[in-house]
Amino acid sequence: MKYRVNTPHVIAETIGGETIIVHLSTGCYFNLGGTAVEIWEGIADEQPTSSITTQLVLRYDASPGEVEAAVSRLLEELQREELIVAMDDDGVPVATEPTPEAAVARAPFVEPSVSKFTDMQDIILLDPVHEVDARGWPHTNPTSA
Repeated sequence: MKYRVNTPHVIAETIGGETIIVHLSTGCYFNLGGTAVEIWEGIADEQPTSSITTQLVLRYDASPGEVEAAVSRLLEELQREELIVAMDDDGVPVATEPTPEAAVARAPFVEPSVSKFTDMQDIILLDPVHEVDARGWPHTNPTSA
């Protein structure tokens, strides 16, 4: 199983080790922390869930079961918020594995986290970014003018 970002409804940017996601249709925005940033990057690259999990297991000091459960919980939450869409595995390139040196010096595993904010919902929904075509912002939709 793999997932993709729910474009064009969802935009995201990673800054300073955190990923900020805006759902343009609901006006909610989210902040991903911990290993959720790496999981999001895997989703954005359309990597299979198994590859994302394997990379985390090799990189962090945690059991495969602990990592798999955490990834599953995050994917369920991202799907529930309609930030990602499930896809089949057809045509997916195989993810590259970290080098053996990276697997030896493993960092402690930080539980992935996501925070939802609704305080700017009205402002985001008023933003003209909604008046765009399939190419996204800043290309305006000729039918909305």
